[in-house]
Amino acid sequence: MAYFPLLALMALSSLLRSTTPAPAGLQLGLTHVDAGSPFTFTERVRRAAQRSRHRREVLEARLANSSGDIQVPITSSKFEYKLEFAIGTPELNVTAILDTGSELVWTQCRPCDPCVQQSTPVYDPSDSSSFSRLPCTSPLYDYQVFKRFDPPTCHYAYGYGSGATQGVLAMETFTFGTKSVSNITFGCSRQSKGNFAGTSGIVGFGRGNLSLVSQLGFRKFSYCLTSFNSSSSSHLRLGSLATLNGTASKVQSTPFLDDTNLYRVSLRGISLGEALLPIPNATFEYRRDELSGAVIDSGTGQTQLPKPVYEIVKQNITSLVGLPVVDLSSTIGLDLCFSVSSWPPPPVPDMTFHFDNADMTIPPANYMYPDQNAGAFCLVMQRSESNLTIVGNYQQQNMHVVYDVAGRTLSFMPARCEDL
Repeated sequence: MAYFPLLALMALSSLLRSTTPAPAGLQLGLTHVDAGSPFTFTERVRRAAQRSRHRREVLEARLANSSGDIQVPITSSKFEYKLEFAIGTPELNVTAILDTGSELVWTQCRPCDPCVQQSTPVYDPSDSSSFSRLPCTSPLYDYQVFKRFDPPTCHYAYGYGSGATQGVLAMETFTFGTKSVSNITFGCSRQSKGNFAGTSGIVGFGRGNLSLVSQLGFRKFSYCLTSFNSSSSSHLRLGSLATLNGTASKVQSTPFLDDTNLYRVSLRGISLGEALLPIPNATFEYRRDELSGAVIDSGTGQTQLPKPVYEIVKQNITSLVGLPVVDLSSTIGLDLCFSVSSWPPPPVPDMTFHFDNADMTIPPANYMYPDQNAGAFCLVMQRSESNLTIVGNYQQQNMHVVYDVAGRTLSFMPARCEDL
């Protein structure tokens, strides 16, 4: 599928502008998909490991097919954080996955066959006075992010590598707390397959014109994710509320690369404590149209490292910990675990990801998992067979992260997210 010329993209942008001005800023609650469940901490880590592997497949499939039509395999897919809002007139409360790695906003609509199970009632457009289906002549049906049908039809299709949605494009009123915004373009899904954690769909926060942050006209957004096992909600802030309240010495900033939908950053190296790991510089190099470089993502649980990088990290952590290695991959789902005979485990230093002009310090609690019941101490990162590095949300716990979309900059600083 060819890229749209500038005039076509400008036309799409005008089509996607809401007729109701968005507020200057919004704050929404984020809930982990396993929050409120009876799962133990170990089970949550194992489930997050499974989701992270699925998520890597999602992003790799999207990048591998970013410049052409794709065939989407329909299997299971699991994501991480969900948000609540309302859709339609009268309002219907729904929950959807926050996804910085995709663009489309969509929810399941009646009639829907087949559809996945969701915890809230399925939205019925015939019950809403503010629903408006886009005509089949709308240029949005030819937009780059959708697969083309053969022959073309008045439907969209959007793939997630291990899940998919298909339906019609429409406009509707979305309500966030007490703020309502009309004429948001969204996918009214008539068919969906995969596992979307009991939610009604996905809210894309990528950099494209169809994403929610773009449609609302916000220049930036932020989130602060509470500890993985915390019962407190995390926060998503948009617009003027997405600011870092810290000293300049604590705030780190690095530019986004290129104009793709994903949030790419330039990773230069990794340190353990004061020691820079012996990773060749070319390992993290970003090459266009290849599964390479680094992406920061809200939908990936555990950071994914290219195999050569992972092996170096694994080797150095093994030397630091100095304990026997035990295979718990079938129970915890993590590749590197140590057997701990006396508690607590030995201390490990901070890990640092070195980006262009910024250092992301990852404390031990954000990359090592102590399981006293199993007598184990495990690395919460995974190996990838591609050259793509994905910085996951487990490593972003208790970190306030700001995506300045207009300024093409990622900023972050450590924070106690429960207090924000």
